Amino acid sequence: MLAFEVALLTGRYVATAVDDRGRAEWPPHPARLFSALVAAHFEALDRSEAERAALEWLERQGPPEITAPEAAAREVVTVFVPVNDTSVVGSLDDEALLVREARAALDAAREKGGKALAAAEKKLAKAEARFEDAVRKALARAPAGKEGKDGPARAASLLPERRTRQPRTFPSSAPAELGSAAPPLVFAWPSADPTPEQRATLDALAARVTRLGHSASLVSVRLRDDRPEATWIPDDVGRGRAGDEAVLRVVGPGQIEALCAAFELQADAPGRVMPASFQRYVRPRAAGEASAPAPRFGDGWIVLRRVAGPRLPSIRGVDVARTVRKAMMAAYGPGAPEILSGHRASGGPSERPHLAYVPLPFVGSEHADGAILGVALILPRDATREERLAVYRALDAWERQRREDDEERPRLPVHLGRAGELVLERLEEHALQSTLRPATWCAEAVSWASATPVALDRNPGDLGARDPRREAAAYAEAEETVATACERIGLPRPARVTVTPAAPLAGAEKARYFPPFQAGSPPLQRVLVHARLTFDAPVRGPILLGAGRYFGLGLFRPLREHG
Repeated sequence: MLAFEVALLTGRYVATAVDDRGRAEWPPHPARLFSALVAAHFEALDRSEAERAALEWLERQGPPEITAPEAAAREVVTVFVPVNDTSVVGSLDDEALLVREARAALDAAREKGGKALAAAEKKLAKAEARFEDAVRKALARAPAGKEGKDGPARAASLLPERRTRQPRTFPSSAPAELGSAAPPLVFAWPSADPTPEQRATLDALAARVTRLGHSASLVSVRLRDDRPEATWIPDDVGRGRAGDEAVLRVVGPGQIEALCAAFELQADAPGRVMPASFQRYVRPRAAGEASAPAPRFGDGWIVLRRVAGPRLPSIRGVDVARTVRKAMMAAYGPGAPEILSGHRASGGPSERPHLAYVPLPFVGSEHADGAILGVALILPRDATREERLAVYRALDAWERQRREDDEERPRLPVHLGRAGELVLERLEEHALQSTLRPATWCAEAVSWASATPVALDRNPGDLGARDPRREAAAYAEAEETVATACERIGLPRPARVTVTPAAPLAGAEKARYFPPFQAGSPPLQRVLVHARLTFDAPVRGPILLGAGRYFGLGLFRPLREHG
């Protein structure tokens, strides 16, 4: 057994959530602890080979259990801080980064040779020329001995109190059980079996760690001989108490090499993704404790909100979803994995859940108009760490392709032909619109209503038959198909399914207004219907049913008792 105890010396943990800059991270991610240990190793004047070997051993031990007390998030206050002298330092840093990237690309191209090597050499020469030009321009701005009329003003503008100020937030959490000292955090590997030498080396290394997360999070880290009861445990099947699941960043084999490579490429560049894998954690349930049934789709969404372009109705949702999928796969490059494409390497459809591209329509309120406010990227609950990492890498590559200058949030265009260009942006703070909040669609409820129609897996017959018996039989068949679809995504069979010709939610479009949807091999046109679901007990979302569920069809919204 191996366990690290982390004491928060100031009583607070300051770190920003990876998917929401306005929210504090809690519990601390295991990848942060590992990065802190690596930083302590490289800060030493005389680096120990034993420390490096111990860290390489640790990165192979898998995700740890975590013991973390409940924490209260501090109210986030926006402060304005002076920026660096971007007119000189910023431009040089940018050009230097391009030179380092070009040199790394040249090293990678040496093995290929030929045109690839020639192109890399040309790119490096161009980057070095740009850097030298930037240096000359920086020196020309302040020639020695020539102050100029605006010299004093320009010099004064470099002082912190005179610089341009930009808004910044510093989310933090504090353990709720604060007394004379904050209760410690514990990261434990129950099955790890370090040698006495490895334990001593890791303990000495941990003693040199001074912060975790932001520099304001002062900590003391040491090994301990026991481990308390875990409050968060790794879980690869997504079974936890309702609302008690989290996706945390963890490490695996090769983490030190990945951190070193990222550092060489200036890892603090905008838009970076810290090298890490993703692991679902849950709170352990007490014996006999049951959780509300949950579908195979997870609630750790990546939300892209609409920031420009036409205000599209929900009937264009499948077009938007398919275009976003195409952009993600193109950004990933050749060999896009099954989690992104939904197809096996052989070309056939995936036999297990994969990423769903779900447009989010504004429905269910008094002034709802059904417009698409954003797109959710929804992973299966049992997605592996590698699959989650592939999705984040694809999205980051897409953003890097679209980033301009020092833009922190690149805009992602979605070209829709004659309909124009829908522009999306990754949502990294608490959404003001409830439509863009995963909790809106993932809450527990007994009753649910469709926001977009379900593409039925089987043809139910003529729902518009003039013969009442044929019509009733068709509706009964459609309701049976919807009930079976619930079981297919891991939910219990509904106590009642009501198929309706009209949209059950305010702002939702009738099924007959949606374009024909084809699925299967060979492609067959599917019947589209709206529905209401009633379960015997509350179930959790998100509920996506039918043949079009990976493109936003069959999206259900929970209904409160009054709704």
